[in-house]
Amino acid sequence: QAYNCLIHFYKSCHVVPSHSMKYWETDQSIPLPWRDVACGYWWRYPNPHSQHVFSVDMLDTRVEGDKLYARRLIMKTNPLPSWGKHFFAARRVAVIEEVVVDRGKKELVWYTRNIGLARFMATVERVTLYPGEETKMAEIQTNLVGIQTSMAGTQSTMAGTMATMDETQTTMAEAQTNMAETQTSVRKQCWIESSILGFRSAINKFGVDRYKKNCGPATMGMQMVIEEKLARDQVVRLGLSEASNPCSCEAKAAQCEAKAGHCEARLGQGHKAQLSEASSGQIYEAVKRSLCDSTQKIT
Repeated sequence: QAYNCLIHFYKSCHVVPSHSMKYWETDQSIPLPWRDVACGYWWRYPNPHSQHVFSVDMLDTRVEGDKLYARRLIMKTNPLPSWGKHFFAARRVAVIEEVVVDRGKKELVWYTRNIGLARFMATVERVTLYPGEETKMAEIQTNLVGIQTSMAGTQSTMAGTMATMDETQTTMAEAQTNMAETQTSVRKQCWIESSILGFRSAINKFGVDRYKKNCGPATMGMQMVIEEKLARDQVVRLGLSEASNPCSCEAKAAQCEAKAGHCEARLGQGHKAQLSEASSGQIYEAVKRSLCDSTQKIT
């Protein structure tokens, strides 16, 4: 019921906003496939551009057919303008975020509304993630090529030539599809309304201006988190580890020195006679190799 109330209400928000409400929208893109971006929605916090996000808690989830519904509570610390502090002194704002993931349509939509400071400035955001338009065009071209291939199969005289041409067209269409699938379109919409008489216009303008300023970095931060996660997954698939990375080995030089010193201290207490021939440099190198290669044993 709660999902349907919010989602169905804002799905119908295609009418012209009232005179007391400010509306703004923008279209962006992320150079990643929709599948990766849709997965990245769940771990987009924290990121370098979301310092104002204090906490994220999952309230509930449910699945209906091929759709996933979820609701989260997000605590944010967006500062108020100096003149706004005269109305409210709250420093943290509670935000409800509800998301619908439709795998069949390849569409993810989330709706965000603040339940704190709603009288001062009620903000509703709708973000839609879907494959780029180029992907849809490439899929149409692929379908057309499939139809041409079927027609070519009915021809007897030039069947070989037509089949070769159709295979070439199919390959080209598949290549275009693969290229287009690396793009995900992001459509952002926001509605802002204030109930403070006498300051309504100023508050609405402040809200829209701040949303315009933050929506770009928010998308960028989400992209950064997804790319980092994909890079880590690639490392895991290749069977590598951070210790096998030369850069991470150099970064652990301080740990190597500390561990080497610890080894020397222990050896000096009861095993000096056994390791009198080993120098501190040899111990350092052995510890460093052990940190960099998990299969390496200290000798």
